[in-house]
Amino acid sequence: MIHDSLGRSAERYYALHPLFRAAFEYINTHLDTLADASSDGKHPIQGDDLFVIVGDNVLKRPEEARLEAHNQYIDLQVLLSGSESFGWAQRAACTEPTGAFDTANDIIFYNDLPTSLVTALPGEFVIFFPEDAHAPLIRPAGVTGGTRKAIVKIRAEVR
Repeated sequence: MIHDSLGRSAERYYALHPLFRAAFEYINTHLDTLADASSDGKHPIQGDDLFVIVGDNVLKRPEEARLEAHNQYIDLQVLLSGSESFGWAQRAACTEPTGAFDTANDIIFYNDLPTSLVTALPGEFVIFFPEDAHAPLIRPAGVTGGTRKAIVKIRAEVR
């Protein structure tokens, strides 16, 4: 997992994956557009290898959040408004799946508890790799309202 802010600091992550440059450049170029409700939904960037899902979200109490993980995609989650906490645990340490891996939706959920928590603000991002179990949409203490974010889905293994 990585937690950082957009801007020049994002460049340091380009070498981690061949599609990270395109992902961050898209976000930085379209940041104002993505913040607008008219951009809700899924938008292709490079076909199924790289796309973004944009929308408003309702936050949950920490005890309602569930860890999830993906096999095919890396999540680059960018906060556009509001603040959001994310639970994290090493996926290999998760021992309580709620069911089988859902291949069609590239997701598995766990009943395990997060081992750490980070809070992101507008202009910040978190990256979750397939080995990261994460619990999104956690309401930070003292926060009211929801959040708006862009989730860039980056194919973990580019063909």
